[in-house]
Amino acid sequence: MLKVFLVLVGISLFVNACSTAGSITKLDDTEWSVTSLLGKTLKANDMMKGLPSLNFSENGKLFGSTGCNNFTGSYKLDGTKLSLDAGAMTKMFCPGDTEQDFLKAISRITNYKLEGNTLNLLDGTNAVMKLAPKSK
Repeated sequence: MLKVFLVLVGISLFVNACSTAGSITKLDDTEWSVTSLLGKTLKANDMMKGLPSLNFSENGKLFGSTGCNNFTGSYKLDGTKLSLDAGAMTKMFCPGDTEQDFLKAISRITNYKLEGNTLNLLDGTNAVMKLAPKSK
């Protein structure tokens, strides 16, 4: 009976480990690149400094890039409810509308959903941004 129990526990641990392998489970373990903004796919070559990015630190600090300017702000996380504040930002001239779209999108975010290695930042159920782990 004990052997059967130990085998079942072992199988359970193995299945659980396999189901979470390759998935990201926390926002603050990863540097995120924005791959889609307000339904538009972004390309790194279209921006001065590559794709916009977000970095969440454990103490509620948020920092990143708009693809042109850098910022440092804060975030509040309660379960899957999320709010972002870009805070202070550098003030370089940025061609195009991507930076303004990014800043508007940040203010609309109310929650998030992790799906595998994709971070979806949402306004209710609508995707505002899709992010992927930043390539190193």
